[in-house]
Amino acid sequence: MPTQEELTDALACFWHPVCTLDELQGAPGGVLAVRLLGRELVVADLGAGRLACLVDRCLHRSTRLSIGCVEQGTIRCAYHGWRWDQAGACVEIPSAPGTPIAARAVLPSFSTAAHHGLVWVRLDDRAGLPVPRCPGFEDPTMKMVAGEPYTWPVSVGRRVENFTDLSHFAWVHDTTLGRRDQPVPPLPEVRRHQGALRFEYTSPELDDQSAVALMGHSDYHVVMPGTVNIEFAIAGRPGVRRHLWMTASPLDAVSCRTFWYLGRNDPDGEPDQELMEFQDLILAQDAPVVGNQDPLFPLGPAELSVKADRVSLEYRRWLLELVGAARQGPEALRSSLGVVWKHYAMSEGAPCD
Repeated sequence: MPTQEELTDALACFWHPVCTLDELQGAPGGVLAVRLLGRELVVADLGAGRLACLVDRCLHRSTRLSIGCVEQGTIRCAYHGWRWDQAGACVEIPSAPGTPIAARAVLPSFSTAAHHGLVWVRLDDRAGLPVPRCPGFEDPTMKMVAGEPYTWPVSVGRRVENFTDLSHFAWVHDTTLGRRDQPVPPLPEVRRHQGALRFEYTSPELDDQSAVALMGHSDYHVVMPGTVNIEFAIAGRPGVRRHLWMTASPLDAVSCRTFWYLGRNDPDGEPDQELMEFQDLILAQDAPVVGNQDPLFPLGPAELSVKADRVSLEYRRWLLELVGAARQGPEALRSSLGVVWKHYAMSEGAPCD
């Protein structure tokens, strides 16, 4: 049976967002403290489109670099002024001018990229996996509106599984996404396709149609391991489409921060605020129940399941397979995803959004 440590190691092979570009660009000194998979990191905008991510401790006296600043395309420590470059190497020690800098004066550094208005970090590059796509940004007819990031006290797996749990709609989202008098959800066909778990769902008719903004036929793409894109065809409104895209970033084994966008191809329809308020309502309904689960993602058969749990069970099965594949090495992990990168950004060097 996989361990939580092995799950963490597998997740380290994937890209995860650690902040929004706006958060980084608005940070004092151009540096920002972030957390990913239990590691305290600093991300920095070094200028000229260059980003950096280092361990958030100066090697000299262990002060957090995130209280320093960007200077000359490097991160300068606030305590004694040591400067660190994008690769983590110390390039200046003000108190020892002209003295050779020790070869071991190098901080761990990590791959960093900007996509979809987010700063992404990958802790383990060996598998060479790319950043997940946000299809709404690729559709010129789609207007993308950013939601407010939020942090929940559960693992990434728990957060994503909430999207695949169809039977909770009737109970947690009664009158908004489901109906208590229809507690048995449909059992959709679940398939794996190019790195994503795919299934479709059609919401029941509701007495209160105020939720029409996100009601109708929905096509789910659960891009492994932590990203979900839902494409909605709005009931009774031919040609009107919505995208709900979210990616959950593992702060550690028991908490995650979620970044999300809502896309629409009818900017003259409901006001953006109305659509976002509806999604905020759904999150407010989910937060207390998801936040009171055991925060760790289950790695064994400790929890009981029923037939209605088909989709979430398929998600669990694939995630555990990825953990096992990562244990075997990069090639096994890529093979287990079975992708040609359709659901991922095509190039790490693509222009930043």
